Amino acid sequence: MDVLPLTFLTAVPEGQVFGLNTETLITIVLQLLNASVLAGFLTWLLYKPVRKFLQKRAERIQSQLDRAEQDMTQAATLKDQYEASLDGIEQERVEILETAHKQAVEKTRNVLQEGKREADAMRDRALQSIQNEQAQIQDSVKDYIIDLSSAMAGKIVTHAIDPEIQDRLFAEALQELEDTSWPT
Repeated sequence: MDVLPLTFLTAVPEGQVFGLNTETLITIVLQLLNASVLAGFLTWLLYKPVRKFLQKRAERIQSQLDRAEQDMTQAATLKDQYEASLDGIEQERVEILETAHKQAVEKTRNVLQEGKREADAMRDRALQSIQNEQAQIQDSVKDYIIDLSSAMAGKIVTHAIDPEIQDRLFAEALQELEDTSWPT
């Protein structure tokens, strides 16, 4: 156990734990006055620098908050511009697709019309060719009939048929030629 110094025990009157006398009161008042003067001096000495430091810190924080708000506003503006740009690109894509579709439809229609024109031209040429061939065949059949009639007439004349039989045979040949249907 610790032993208290002897001087401490002698200063406290007997039966009291704490000795409240004038000397103690003066010491307490002097210490309070000392603490007040020290606090006042420290306040006078340190209050302005600490206040300036705190004010600068508050201004720095406020400027950072303002800058962050500006950055957020700028980011929102960029985001809106980006979304508008995306919408514009989407609209342009739709327009391009519609234009390409219209052009494809137009080109298909033109190709079909051109094909129809070519088919009509081919059909017309084929019909013309058929008509020309029919005319040539009719001409050659007529020539053949004329040649055959001439040959028959020559045989008849060579056998010396009387003129009455010749007229009758000629009339019959003409009748047969008239009754024959020609292909058209």
